[in-house]
Amino acid sequence: MQVIKSIIECPERQIEFVEYVKEKWPNVKKVVLPKIDESLSAEAGLPFTFLLLNNDKIIGFYQLIEQEYVIRKDLSPWIAPLFIDENERGQGLGSVLLEHARKMVGQLGYTKVYLTTDHIRYYEKYGFREIGLDNFEWGRPTKIYEHDTIK
Repeated sequence: MQVIKSIIECPERQIEFVEYVKEKWPNVKKVVLPKIDESLSAEAGLPFTFLLLNNDKIIGFYQLIEQEYVIRKDLSPWIAPLFIDENERGQGLGSVLLEHARKMVGQLGYTKVYLTTDHIRYYEKYGFREIGLDNFEWGRPTKIYEHDTIK
């Protein structure tokens, strides 16, 4: 059975989640790991870290952050990053996480949510619209997408 839990709901899983990120997604650990600590200490706002569990095993996650590491700073909040284990893909789990993120951001009072990606046509399937191009702070180009939140 799949369930989405905030790291705030299960802080005892922090070490397990840190190890999961280091093993499965080492290329993003430098940006993801600090946001885990921030998620646990945030008073009532961003960032948030959500774990996707299947039979109590972590199979994916996403974070909601105030600012993405792009040059453009006038947009907020961001889904960054969103990952599903390779062997769990193709089951619509990304869609489930995206809908969850849109609801969470809507509950916080935002009307739009943003993400960056180089996965062409994936996010469009779920209603995300490309609104422009930008560069990450370290220089790599990316596309910016937006979607309406769910109230």
